[in-house]
Amino acid sequence: MRRLWTRRVVTALCALSTPLILGNSSLAHAQVPRLAAFTLQCLVPTTPGMHTRATLVGKFTLAQRTIWTVASCQDGPSPARWPEFQESDGDVQAVDVSVTTVLENAQYRTVAYNACSSRSSNGYMTFRCLADEQRGGEVNVLVSIAP
Repeated sequence: MRRLWTRRVVTALCALSTPLILGNSSLAHAQVPRLAAFTLQCLVPTTPGMHTRATLVGKFTLAQRTIWTVASCQDGPSPARWPEFQESDGDVQAVDVSVTTVLENAQYRTVAYNACSSRSSNGYMTFRCLADEQRGGEVNVLVSIAP
């Protein structure tokens, strides 16, 4: 049987008959979360049996770091986990988002597709991307990062 012992080592030195205790202390500072909202919504086409699918690639450039994310959806909202931002990340310098929207038939074969992209410098954008103007395949995107 193996026993594990937790040991705490403290070294005491005497200097001019005054004990000096050496130890290690660390202070953990919590990050302040930053308010942000994201939506990637694949709308169900009005034509029966058709499906909407999309993939989003996002690049968020902030003063202190750059964050990439990928999300997808199919006939509804994206279940993706969106990135978290901290106050220490600094100002939003750019938001670049690309979306590929695909309209599929009942057998999930591609009927139409489109690639859309958008750029913002203030941390907010909203746009839609249509696979086909007549048959549908619409995706709505919202990005909002608090200053």
